[in-house]
Amino acid sequence: MDLASLKNEIVNMLQENVGASEELDYQVIKDDEKAGKLYEAYVLASVCSSLKNKEGLRLELSVGEKIYLKRGTGPINRAYPCIEAYRDDELVAEIWTDVCFISQSYLRTSKYFRSTTPQYGDYHELDILMVEPNLDSYPLPEKIWLGVECKNTGMRKGILKEILGVRRELSFISESRNTKFKKWPQTEARSNPPCCLMLYSSDEAVEKYRNSGNFYDIKFIHQEIE
Repeated sequence: MDLASLKNEIVNMLQENVGASEELDYQVIKDDEKAGKLYEAYVLASVCSSLKNKEGLRLELSVGEKIYLKRGTGPINRAYPCIEAYRDDELVAEIWTDVCFISQSYLRTSKYFRSTTPQYGDYHELDILMVEPNLDSYPLPEKIWLGVECKNTGMRKGILKEILGVRRELSFISESRNTKFKKWPQTEARSNPPCCLMLYSSDEAVEKYRNSGNFYDIKFIHQEIE
């Protein structure tokens, strides 16, 4: 599939699962987006489909100063749109792209240092973050419902080590705790806080790494562009 066709497919998937006030609002992808970023957008559209059809959430595209989704690492920036998740009429979460969260290592060591301002190594990016609504700056792990990393490359050991590190900075192994979800992607997680974490890869070899993922409660998903 060429990039133009892929972009149209993503927009169509969003139209099916995310509400918007005008059709123009769905043009959330820049014309010059590369294949890697378009894969992230494709996974986002797929996640939205599952949240709507499996979890039963109503999704709405928010209004921002810029039409396209946030790109580039950093905190929540409300100049960009996000996807709002409603349970009945209650806004329960927001879905953002390319947002960093505050790490567990920072939260547990900052009290020992004079400076309490997070430094570059104190926050980590995920391609997709579903968080509690109305947050600013860098979300705390306890505010995160779901984190998703997207890899449109060959699956390799370095990606496994990367996602295992993300899990440790997001939460700690624990007895099973209830997540924020009723059905999808999971109702319980062996982590504290009970954040759901998923790795989507276009490479079927991702399935070979699932044992490590299962132990640390990370879901490894093989998702090709259809």
